[in-house]
Amino acid sequence: MPRRPRSPALKIPDNRQIALLIDPDDTWGRSVIQGIASVVRNVLPWSLWIAPRDRQWRLRVPRNWQGDGIIAAIRDEKTAEHVRGLQLPTVNVSYWEQDDPDWYRVRTDDARRAEMAFSHFRERGFRHFAYYGPPSQRYSPSRGERFLEVVEAAGLDCDMFHSRSFSRDKTSIQERTLHWLQQAPRPLAVMAADPHAGVLLTEVCNAVGFRIPEEIAILVADTDELLCNISAPPLSSIVLASEQIGINSVRILEALLAGKRVKSKSLALPPLHVIERQSTEMLAIDDPLFVDALRFIREHAHTGIQVSDVLQAVPLSRRSLEQRFRQLLNCSPADEIRRIKMERVKQLLISTDKTVAQIAGSSGFCSPGQLCFVFKKQIGTTPLEFRRSQRSEN
Repeated sequence: MPRRPRSPALKIPDNRQIALLIDPDDTWGRSVIQGIASVVRNVLPWSLWIAPRDRQWRLRVPRNWQGDGIIAAIRDEKTAEHVRGLQLPTVNVSYWEQDDPDWYRVRTDDARRAEMAFSHFRERGFRHFAYYGPPSQRYSPSRGERFLEVVEAAGLDCDMFHSRSFSRDKTSIQERTLHWLQQAPRPLAVMAADPHAGVLLTEVCNAVGFRIPEEIAILVADTDELLCNISAPPLSSIVLASEQIGINSVRILEALLAGKRVKSKSLALPPLHVIERQSTEMLAIDDPLFVDALRFIREHAHTGIQVSDVLQAVPLSRRSLEQRFRQLLNCSPADEIRRIKMERVKQLLISTDKTVAQIAGSSGFCSPGQLCFVFKKQIGTTPLEFRRSQRSEN
């Protein structure tokens, strides 16, 4: 009887073992992991250990794990102690205050995030601002500090939600939140630290009858598709460059593993854009005709409208319309039309791969040539150079 041929021995590839201590339970964590995987897949000889956990469900690698590197969202001292004990090249993708001097970091630029939030509110005419960040390990106090700096730099006041207690009991936080809101001026534009804080704030407002966004407008400083969309009302949010954070963390760790020099210990990436939902969908200006005119511009600028089209939609004389815009926005109606069109162009250049011709057609420009001329005049560079610079920065 012929002998059965032996099965070939199982060969385990000699890959780098990389642990991703990043929680995939929210949109941010999944996006960072997706960015990491997009670089590693079919390119680098890495085996990824995604979100390993111990018996207490903490992000931890096994004691006998023979690894080569770590990419982690480190948010507390226990996790930091665990990672330090591994003594491996590490890239931290969180903004933790007690960072280790030996770790490299890729994070969101909090100053640019604050500027984006403030600009979003100012375009809607708000004059009273606040930051809401209940005690949490999910975010750093710097989110609120940067927002405070941006608001005060504009000569305005920013109210901060201060908690005397670090208790995370939900009922206690809700009571303190209610007391804080009752003392605040309205209409109030609030930047919430993250989607969890935003949802908690809407729950308090709904429980006592504060109207959103008429009395309290809420913009979340991060985004989570589930939480932002199921909130009542849905929450406007800032989209971060989460995938780019993952991509850059891989490039840095790859260099460290190869013994190469990395230029900087810290890399800060600007956020991408704001998703406007119902929680900020209003204009805090007590001039119904002006509000109607501004809303018409923001809804139709991309179709190529002129000031004459605005005058047909709103019963105002041209002189009165010009005066209102100068008084309330310090610009002309034509300036606002151009600004809205240009913001749309920049967003499409950053977030899509559409051609300049396609963007021109969907942004109210007569031709790609006209778009390039106006873009160069206003921004100082061509559309494609702008796209390349933004993507290389990210």
